[in-house]
Amino acid sequence: MNGAARKPSSPLGLHRVVEPAGVLPQAARRLDPDAPLHEDEVRVDVEHLNLDAASYRQLHEAHGGDGEAVREAVCRIVRERGKMHNPVTGSGGMLIGTVAETGPRSPLGLKPGDRVASLVSLTLTPLTLTDGLRDWDGLSERAPARGHAVLFGRSIAAALPADLPDELSLAVLDVCGAPALTARTVADHAARTGVPPTVAVLGAAGKSGSLALAAARRAGARRLVGVVPDAAEEAALTRSRLPDTVVRADARDAVALAERLADCGGPVDITVVCTDVPGCEHAAILATRDGGTVIFFSLATSFPAAALGAEGLRADVTMLIGNGYQPGHAQQALDLVRTDPGVRGLFDRRLRREDTSEGTSAVSRSAEHRSAVPPAPAPLDSVAHRPAAPTGKLGLDPQLVARARELAVRAGRPVVDIARSHTTVAVERAALRLAGLSGADAEGIPWVNRLVDAVRDQVGLEHGVALPVWHALRTGAGRDLTDLAARATARDVSFRLPEGAEATAAVRTARRAMAGGLGVIDGRRRERERLVSQGGGARGPLVYLIVATGDIHEDIRQAAAAARGGADVIAVIRSTGQSLLDYVPHGATREGYAGTYATQENFRLMRAALDEVSAELGRYVRLTNYASGLCMPEIAVLAGFERLDMMLNDSMYGILFRDINPVRTFVDQRFSRQLHARAGIVINTGEDNYLTTADAVQAAHTVTASQLLNEYFGKEAGLSDAQLGLGHAFEIDPDLPDSFRMELSHALLARELFPDAPLKWMPPTRHMTGDVFRGYLLNGFFNLAGALTRQDILLVGMMTEAVVTPFLSDRDLALQNVRYVREAAGALEEDFRPAPGGMISRRADHVLHEAVDLLERICDRGLLDAIAAGTFGGMRRPVDGGRGRDGVAERAPGYRNPAIELLEKPADFDREREGEDQP
Repeated sequence: MNGAARKPSSPLGLHRVVEPAGVLPQAARRLDPDAPLHEDEVRVDVEHLNLDAASYRQLHEAHGGDGEAVREAVCRIVRERGKMHNPVTGSGGMLIGTVAETGPRSPLGLKPGDRVASLVSLTLTPLTLTDGLRDWDGLSERAPARGHAVLFGRSIAAALPADLPDELSLAVLDVCGAPALTARTVADHAARTGVPPTVAVLGAAGKSGSLALAAARRAGARRLVGVVPDAAEEAALTRSRLPDTVVRADARDAVALAERLADCGGPVDITVVCTDVPGCEHAAILATRDGGTVIFFSLATSFPAAALGAEGLRADVTMLIGNGYQPGHAQQALDLVRTDPGVRGLFDRRLRREDTSEGTSAVSRSAEHRSAVPPAPAPLDSVAHRPAAPTGKLGLDPQLVARARELAVRAGRPVVDIARSHTTVAVERAALRLAGLSGADAEGIPWVNRLVDAVRDQVGLEHGVALPVWHALRTGAGRDLTDLAARATARDVSFRLPEGAEATAAVRTARRAMAGGLGVIDGRRRERERLVSQGGGARGPLVYLIVATGDIHEDIRQAAAAARGGADVIAVIRSTGQSLLDYVPHGATREGYAGTYATQENFRLMRAALDEVSAELGRYVRLTNYASGLCMPEIAVLAGFERLDMMLNDSMYGILFRDINPVRTFVDQRFSRQLHARAGIVINTGEDNYLTTADAVQAAHTVTASQLLNEYFGKEAGLSDAQLGLGHAFEIDPDLPDSFRMELSHALLARELFPDAPLKWMPPTRHMTGDVFRGYLLNGFFNLAGALTRQDILLVGMMTEAVVTPFLSDRDLALQNVRYVREAAGALEEDFRPAPGGMISRRADHVLHEAVDLLERICDRGLLDAIAAGTFGGMRRPVDGGRGRDGVAERAPGYRNPAIELLEKPADFDREREGEDQP
């Protein structure tokens, strides 16, 4: 390309155009990136390319998700065109790099050594690649690269800020035109009409969408609607609190979106399109009232479709093409991500998801979100290197955070290995429940217990129950599972372990049966998603209230009253001691001590009652119970069958406070969490309980360490961030100086370590003295701490704690306390920023360092030995002690549990089914 005669320099870059002559660089088919530098140009050594979403999506789909083919396609485009200009989408992206040379008359104000991001498209930036993109796998929009680019006199570039990670800065600057134009359009509308506008953003949880929402709010918009395509983005956007209303809808379905908007206020004044999929033009137009404005920021937009669609709809709307440049746009966008926690949280979520994709592209991840069935769990170590970028309020050291997570993985991995190599009676019973075995005999003993006990007595559990049970069914030992269980109880069945073709046939038959149970759970998950969508997302924390009368019918009356009083989550406390029962009671129950038995029928009755009150209130009321104790996996199955929404699920609670054998409960916990992941259930962990037996100041680091371990165990089992309801509590002695500041520090530390987790914030119990006035004040401070640190699940504190079981009037007063603080505080979290280096920040740093030190010691000695030494909650629980140890079996070679196989390897199941015998 550099054989042509040297052309005079043009600030527009005309001298770099090779063909066709007379066009600007963006319209050119080919640019010359290799000619000597002109006096007003800047040469940048490239470090990363960031392909725009529309261009990357098109390349990914065109090449069937083949990363190597995508990489070669990008190299070919750059090689042939002298720039990154996708010929299909007409888009490119941007780059970051280091200034290598500047011409003496460059007006850009850059100097060699500056690290910069280009703020003009790669479609008009001369570019040469020298490394063939060898370090890029082609499976994400960010591509490590080596080469050089040329900036013209009228190009735009920004120095990378020192206070933000490069990948975050790149992501923000890539879309910084969106918030600037959105803010200007909002301000213009208000100036023209005298009324602040209503604004809807399509693709609101994405990069440009979240910035547009925040910019619209700051520019004075009076009502914000965020439109997202799936449940995951709905949950993330709701937690961000950026819009007033979150709508889940397909932005390509114009009529459906218009109907959803009609349900929440009707068409808006300004619609901002930030999606990366084509076909959203008509929906955007129909969403906008006459006289309003549509801003198209998506490069997937068809402008003929927009123009003709507006004409065909007789829509009197102004349509703007999103301009990637506005004066001051880069600084404005960076300031938004620095100062708005909601925006920062969405960007951090996106970057973490890309960092942990493990070969899953942005496009395929988007498809997974739209799937009714969640993808298979991530590989064992997929969260091993997942450093969370801090929100900045505490100034946490990212390297220390990364170190903490790495240690949690190292400490947890041996326990996962134990869980993978052992089974329990509860795991095998849960598999039978998935296959359809339910009910109990005349003595009230569940059939699953009878059948598993019979198998264990005859052939042991080392190979699982699927092989002997379904071999017996195939050879005529029983008409169905219930009949087989009855015959086995009467000792009329001889079980044996089949081999060869007989074993293969038994497993296939078992898989079909267990797949049916998982299908029921999948259907209940879809049902929940539909009901939540219809009821709209709860704004602010979910208010969590307990009922515990022992009588399920009385529980239902109290739960309905609590929901009408403002509760979002109803938790039915289990009868004391049920966690130590090695069976699940059957049927509805009307007696229990300090709680109500967890049974499938009780789940069904309460779920039906809450569905009725949800329809009455126009919002979805969630139901919580306990998947813990000796029957943890079985209760997880029943919760999935009956559409429970949250489950307390933490083996450490059973180990420490119920003296259940550690191996037994860690094995049970892994399978139960796999089931919860499939069911879309949010787990609640029990770290808050540590502080009821240990000092909340001295033991604060044990809570943090346990949260990190629970994050690893949960993610390894397939749970998403949105399903990790990590627990912590307001339990510092209020008589200590600065007790509230320490509570804020601990709560904010949890929030910043786990920005996408729905944290469960527990009220004071240990230091409630019976003084109801003091207790009511303490609960007010607890509620305020939750508001200041964005806790997601807020358990309602009772001023009569430690005095009596709460009366309905006590609950009414407690809910009033929550409502007052929540409404009065509003978005106070946005204004709460602890002083850098102040007591709150120092305390958080101290606790995190102590947690890291503890995790290092646990890695040295082993988690099970640490539990035996009383590390958590001051309780010593040896690995070979505790209840339920006799229900554990080490898996033998050839162990089969089709339920686990279906949850972990659905693709293998599909392949194995090819050609199988039909029943």
